[in-house]
Amino acid sequence: MDGGSTDQTPEVVRTFAADNPSIRLIAAPGANIAAGRNIGTQAARGEVIATTDAGCRAAPEWLASLLKPFNDDSKTEFVGGTYRVDGHSLFETVVGLATMRGQLDPVCPDTFNPSGRSMAYTKALWARAGGWPEWIRFSEDTLFDHKLRSLNVPWRFAGDAIVHWRPRTTWRALAKQFYNYGTGRGHTQIGAPDFAYNLRNVAIMSITVLTCFLTPWTIPILIVLGMYFYVWTFHPRAMRIVRHTRRKAAYPVCLCVMWVVLFANLAGYLVGTLQRWRDRTRYEQRMDAYLSAAQ
Repeated sequence: MDGGSTDQTPEVVRTFAADNPSIRLIAAPGANIAAGRNIGTQAARGEVIATTDAGCRAAPEWLASLLKPFNDDSKTEFVGGTYRVDGHSLFETVVGLATMRGQLDPVCPDTFNPSGRSMAYTKALWARAGGWPEWIRFSEDTLFDHKLRSLNVPWRFAGDAIVHWRPRTTWRALAKQFYNYGTGRGHTQIGAPDFAYNLRNVAIMSITVLTCFLTPWTIPILIVLGMYFYVWTFHPRAMRIVRHTRRKAAYPVCLCVMWVVLFANLAGYLVGTLQRWRDRTRYEQRMDAYLSAAQ
């Protein structure tokens, strides 16, 4: 499914389709991610749907690993895969290690919500869940996961169903990515307590900065708070990434990455929350309807 790409993707797909009749390109210009997945799922002839994202490189055994639980147990309806960082620079590697679950520690299948870049589900489950939520542009896979959990669907996890994913290549692209994620979370309010915690910290820091202009002796307090909130909090992760990459330069890069991620995500969340508040019909009512009882 092509949502209106401006590169050579359609031509590449058509080239492969010419030699493989099982490949079919569906053009739907303007479709967002969720709409594209719904269109593709609806058009698919098979009962089991496997999904990945543009820019991902699936391992040779990826599809077979995702399908194995379905072949082993006919009651299987959903299988989550995993992903690995495909960084081409220190910056990209640090971004992946710092922001992607499963890179520094194994994921817990009971709590891991797989991304749409590596998962498989039955068309029957997709229909019962009401499809992918087309009314949000970002974080649609997080909401889809939440809907499946509300249906009490047994999850299977295929740790060897791996796709290789290249993180964003620039600071600006990284900030935009997590700003977009934040707006999606603002629309759905998933993870609101975490955002409230970060917002509280920013408020404390802002008040302390203002106080410094009135009372210089509060400057040490500002430094201590800044070190605690924005250095010490990320220090363990940064040290692990240093050991993983064997590059001392990874430490400051990790801190800067986490600062960009935190503030871009928080900014997006505030904007998304405001949009949700201004358009309750689109977000609150559709959210409630989507997460309601199975269809």
